[in-house]
Amino acid sequence: MNYLSRIFGTDGAPKETATQQAIRKADTARDRRDWFSAATHYRSALREDDAQPHIWIQLGHALKESGRLDDALQAYQEATTLAAADADAHLHLAHLYKRLGYIDPAIRHFLLSIHYGTDSKAEEHELLALMAQQVERGEYAKIAAAVEALDAPPPGKDAPILSKLRAIVASRGPAAAAPASPADPTLNLAMVFDVSDLIGFWRASRLPTGIQRVQIEAIMGALQRENGRAIRLCCFTSLREDWLEVPVASFRRLCALATTAGATDDDDWTEAVAELDLQLTLTPPFVFPHGALLINLGTSWWLQNYFLFVRQAKKTRGIRYIPFVHDMIPIIAPEHCIEGLTQDFISWALGVFDHADHFLVNSRATAKDLRTVAKELGHTITPDNIAIVPLDSDFRKSGLRELEADALDQWQLEDGGFVLFVSTVESRKGHLVAFAAWAELIARLGPDKVPQLVCVGNRGWLNDKVYERLATDLSLSRKVTMLSGLSDAELALLYRSCRFTIYPSFYEGWGLPVTESLSYGKVPLISDAASLPEAGGRFAVSFAAGNQAQLVEKAEKLISDDAYRARLEAVIRAEFKPRSWPDLAGKIIAELDHFAAIEDSPQGTDLSSQGAHLTAPKAIPGNWYSLVRNRSIRIWPGMSTAEKFRSNLGWHWPEDRGCRVRKGGGDLTMQVEPIARRLRVYIGLRGDEAVRAGYRISLGDQVQEGWLEPDEIVWVWFDMAANEWSGEQTIAFGAVIKPNDEAPTYFVRGFFLCLRDEPEMREDFLEAVSLGRLDRLNAYRETKGQSQKR
Repeated sequence: MNYLSRIFGTDGAPKETATQQAIRKADTARDRRDWFSAATHYRSALREDDAQPHIWIQLGHALKESGRLDDALQAYQEATTLAAADADAHLHLAHLYKRLGYIDPAIRHFLLSIHYGTDSKAEEHELLALMAQQVERGEYAKIAAAVEALDAPPPGKDAPILSKLRAIVASRGPAAAAPASPADPTLNLAMVFDVSDLIGFWRASRLPTGIQRVQIEAIMGALQRENGRAIRLCCFTSLREDWLEVPVASFRRLCALATTAGATDDDDWTEAVAELDLQLTLTPPFVFPHGALLINLGTSWWLQNYFLFVRQAKKTRGIRYIPFVHDMIPIIAPEHCIEGLTQDFISWALGVFDHADHFLVNSRATAKDLRTVAKELGHTITPDNIAIVPLDSDFRKSGLRELEADALDQWQLEDGGFVLFVSTVESRKGHLVAFAAWAELIARLGPDKVPQLVCVGNRGWLNDKVYERLATDLSLSRKVTMLSGLSDAELALLYRSCRFTIYPSFYEGWGLPVTESLSYGKVPLISDAASLPEAGGRFAVSFAAGNQAQLVEKAEKLISDDAYRARLEAVIRAEFKPRSWPDLAGKIIAELDHFAAIEDSPQGTDLSSQGAHLTAPKAIPGNWYSLVRNRSIRIWPGMSTAEKFRSNLGWHWPEDRGCRVRKGGGDLTMQVEPIARRLRVYIGLRGDEAVRAGYRISLGDQVQEGWLEPDEIVWVWFDMAANEWSGEQTIAFGAVIKPNDEAPTYFVRGFFLCLRDEPEMREDFLEAVSLGRLDRLNAYRETKGQSQKR
């Protein structure tokens, strides 16, 4: 009887063991968030029986919540020792390691957590973010070792992300990141296409438009006719701020998917984009072959730190940079652009003339505008350094499954019953002119005799008036169909079935829809703006840009006179000969070879006028060299940027507060003319917005150290004796490392070089600082008498 009473209570139920009682008390304390008591009771349970991995995890939680992180770490480690395949234990350990700043073990345990069964996109994102952080530090070997250390999974049981990680690690051994040997003569043929524009585009969109389509077709054409030439793909991403190699196979896959449909949530598409992002997260920085040509067929004006990395690749690998300039619209016609775009484009223009060795352009009109802007900024581009590559290629997709005519029913259209207008919807494209012309045609001919106007394109900017016109004019809106997100097959159907096409743009670099229309044998009705006469040639019908009366007249004849339109179409079919994309790629390669031949010739080309030289820029006393982001929406003679004084990769991009120094430290290097007078350089600093930041700045043997409170503005200076400061001088900016290895950094706003014994110069500077008008001393400011253009 005494034995039974020790086991069962008076109600006949089994009594709690000491372990169970401790766990119950611990759980109760946990539920009321009494973490100290919970930890005490969990420890009591483990003293009775320490082979309980789930209780070690609960103890870890309680210790973590009570702030005892090191003890929590030991508790989680005990859990993984007892249950090596417990995904939950590895997950909690990974999060705690991350919180403590131990990145390598955090990565290892995130991997083990996923390997043993954690299925969470949030954890995958955490893992990839940590891997990207380590890759930026060059820790590829540690990441590869952590992936390779995972046990082999049962067949078909590996988590998809781990399968991809294994494949990437297997394909990216040390040889992939090794510098190419300059002794290999074939490396002089290396062409590296920068696809940053496409990668950025694909992260938000799918179906390519104008410039994206040119890049896809031209690069695929170049790969098709490779002929033994080394062709590589790379991108520059602000997420990692590195040149990264893009695998050709991934690029081909994305190109194929991008043109088949418009849905960005399609499983195949999201998987392909995610896989590329994973590759870019883990890949080592791309090492350019020595002397390679870096060719950018897209745009890079939206990448704020782009030219810093171009400059470094020139310095370390001897590359030559050749951009394809599609237009200068934000400078030539800023009224059709949003303010931010114009500001960023001007920043790009200031950099491109300092860094480009040669230029590719798409038309004579663009070449003219490029030279005009260069001249305004004080640069000269010789004809030998501009190659015109017209985009007169065949936009019809070979092998594309043609849709039947009844597919037009989805848009309530009839074969030959509509006019096609393919363009992004923005003010520059001339939708309002087209709408006004259609409204007049409706009033003149009656709605039944006016074909539907089908506008195909995504929404751009400055288009409120376009949609307002449709919303307020019912008779017009009934004759206008707005479409977007169409596949190549659907767009091809519209081209084949339209009566003719219209393109009333106010400004173009080329005008791809014009060539597209001709490729399908359809007459384009175009404005005579900029390059459009080159795109349409003798096959297009044109009118004066913005002239509604002429547009109505030409459109009415094409609508009403079938015989006239048929004659024009017959000429297009017989005489318009678009070139293939491989041929266009061949034209680009031929022009690049021509540039290389110019440089290798005995006479050579004075590249200093093209900005390809690598000597540090000059700093002249009396000028403020600002490192803040450009906010001007127009240009003037002599306009430039102090960004080019940044001489290593220790900088984030310029912003309104200045240019933030990276943890590893940044350098500013300048040329100073010998002068028999004492010099002083003032440097403007600004603190981080949230935390106290330490600085250590040096010039030669001189050092300035201190702390910046959040958002505090401080000035430091260095003095140099007469004739001491000449030639190249480097100012080194470092961050103060805290005991926990943190190094909050600060912003450099710019620097001012002055003559110490010239009071007026110093007074001007001090007055400008006190009044907040350093722009008056800006080295590249607009001065009285300069052009007021744009």
